[in-house]
Amino acid sequence: MKIIRFFLAFAFLALIAQSTIPLARAQDEAQARTSQFGISLNTLYSTEHGVGMGFRGRAAIPINADISTALELGLAGFVFEGWKGADYLFDPQISLIITPPPTRLRATYFFFGMGGYLPLAGNKDLSGPTIHIGVGRVHGFGESAMFYEISPTLIIGSDRLGFLAPFRIGLIF
Repeated sequence: MKIIRFFLAFAFLALIAQSTIPLARAQDEAQARTSQFGISLNTLYSTEHGVGMGFRGRAAIPINADISTALELGLAGFVFEGWKGADYLFDPQISLIITPPPTRLRATYFFFGMGGYLPLAGNKDLSGPTIHIGVGRVHGFGESAMFYEISPTLIIGSDRLGFLAPFRIGLIF
């Protein structure tokens, strides 16, 4: 499948780009930047399937204080028309997250990247690579944080384009 080769090539390039960052960093700076993991409730609208609900997990690896890379895996079900006609979607993504300096315990962040729109069951007419751009807001409390974001996504099918509009709310820990 072209989408899998495309996704793997992008992941490989992202890892190479991250590994070229200078390794000479201060000990305390390296300890301050740790990987973060999040899970969210994913509500989305797809031009192909309608409204769906699901979950999404994200692992973010900081490059520096303002930029992170993220690998996301999402699963959604379009089940509002009943279980027999349900459609299911797997949508992995790789993102670059830019976070300007936060104010107090809140920060707005911007992200963009690419991924895949891979229907697992039901209507499989549209599948292919995706390009997304989004904005989110994170509110810290203690060791965790709550976030919400919106990420309009363009689906590039073999013979037509589609649109995906997800809204996510979740926790980072």
